[in-house]
Amino acid sequence: MNDQQPNLPERPENDYPITGKDVFVVVVSTLMILVIGFVALSVIGTVELVGDEGGLDMEQVDEWASGNLESPPISMKAAMMVVQMLLIVPAWVYIRRKRLSAAVYLRVRPVPLSLVFYSLVIGVSVAVVGDEISRLMEYVLPLPDSFAANIQRMMELHSFADFVTMGLTVALIAPIVEEMLFRGFFQRYFEAKRGVTSGVLIASALFAGYHFNIYWLIPILLMATIMGAMAWRADSIVPTVIVHLTNNSLGLAAANIYGSEEPGWFVSGAHVNPLILIVSVVLLIWGLRQYFRAAEAHRSGGGPPDGRPGTSVDMTA
Repeated sequence: MNDQQPNLPERPENDYPITGKDVFVVVVSTLMILVIGFVALSVIGTVELVGDEGGLDMEQVDEWASGNLESPPISMKAAMMVVQMLLIVPAWVYIRRKRLSAAVYLRVRPVPLSLVFYSLVIGVSVAVVGDEISRLMEYVLPLPDSFAANIQRMMELHSFADFVTMGLTVALIAPIVEEMLFRGFFQRYFEAKRGVTSGVLIASALFAGYHFNIYWLIPILLMATIMGAMAWRADSIVPTVIVHLTNNSLGLAAANIYGSEEPGWFVSGAHVNPLILIVSVVLLIWGLRQYFRAAEAHRSGGGPPDGRPGTSVDMTA
């Protein structure tokens, strides 16, 4: 089965229908959603801290400020989920206003099962390698204990409501929305205007900046760059969504199974067990090689991102 876009006109490579002004407006609109979301979360947090007599419960305020609350209120987690879902709205609106194909301009295309398998291998491997890079970064930029504790509490799922809100947001909604936005809308534009390498790197930098986490900057950039190359090669975000959700799901599972304690089989001292790390590096290299070979064999993507269908994906091979 070929993924065809019969209604798209043929265009010269430089005639990309989404302009720099469009991208700028989408960036600003997305930032506005984040700011409004932050304000909403602050209001919800303040309401939650109001005592029974109508005044602020200062004991809870101190706990909140020090990051010692057991878990954020479910109302805040629900608000986070809504904000995450809304991030794709500006890009989606621009694509629909121009009557363009979301399958093309957000790279929402099916891929062969072989690419799904290799994406899973890459996802697990890059999560382990990224974890070790984060540990090495500790020597240069130590992660504050309060920051780590807050992330741990945010990831812990204590109820079904937690699973529906924070669990689904971290493991499913965020990977899908962020991949459509960064590897789809933004990267495709910069590939058309700046070339593939620059497109991947710029989209990766935007992705890293969006996470506002300088402590994990290097592993985030590594994963983003790998996913950017994968999205270009397959002309689809399906593989990168798999890598992204695998990474997030492993972190979510570890937070709920082991808590703040690190499993002895996974670590050796302050680092990832050397055997596990070596196997992960080998699997990462092998998975990427096999992924690109399979994409080439299936004639997936890898063409000029000018908005045309390009080389189709042979789903029967």
